[in-house]
Amino acid sequence: MTFDELRNLQIDDIVRWPAKTKLVAIVIIVLILGIVAWLEFISPENNQYHQLKTQEDSLKTQVRQKQLLAASLPAYQAQIKEMNRRFQDFLQQLPNRTQIPSLLDDVTLAGRSRGLDFELFQPTSEVNKNFYAKIPVKLKVVGTYNDIGRFAAAVAAMPRIVTINDIDIARMPDAGATSLAKAQASQKLVMQCTATTYRYLDSRDNAGGRNKNGGKS
Repeated sequence: MTFDELRNLQIDDIVRWPAKTKLVAIVIIVLILGIVAWLEFISPENNQYHQLKTQEDSLKTQVRQKQLLAASLPAYQAQIKEMNRRFQDFLQQLPNRTQIPSLLDDVTLAGRSRGLDFELFQPTSEVNKNFYAKIPVKLKVVGTYNDIGRFAAAVAAMPRIVTINDIDIARMPDAGATSLAKAQASQKLVMQCTATTYRYLDSRDNAGGRNKNGGKS
């Protein structure tokens, strides 16, 4: 069939169309209906399917993450419990306000019982931190190397926390002494340091700090 013949076909006279022409027309109509159906029904449903599929994958990922968190929760809780226990043990090593004087006496006794002579024992002002206060004490002691070492070991072994910092050790001056005194003094060392202990700030300390801050503002 030529183009002119197709152009001369009448829709009202479709019954008389040649069989091949009818077949071609049916195929074209089916294609048009298929395209319309795709655009109107199938394509939106397909887009919605992909959106739901994406949401499903996202939800599955969230579920897997929560399952992993749930599986690790007991270990995490045990770790928190252990950290709290260690923190409480640490707090037990911090003296309270009333125990500070006896602790400082223990530091002095630890030095003297190991042969040290104290030339300076000067507590300085407290330095408040978040939940504890530092109490530095300036020390100047005289003794042998072994005496100083045993003193440091004794302080480290105390049940309360005491640290020794800013250490400066020098040989003891021996000018103007006798030969025997010089020989003895040559074995002596002078150690200057800062021994620092710590105490826990209780509710009264925190209340006092808030009152001071309120008075300044």
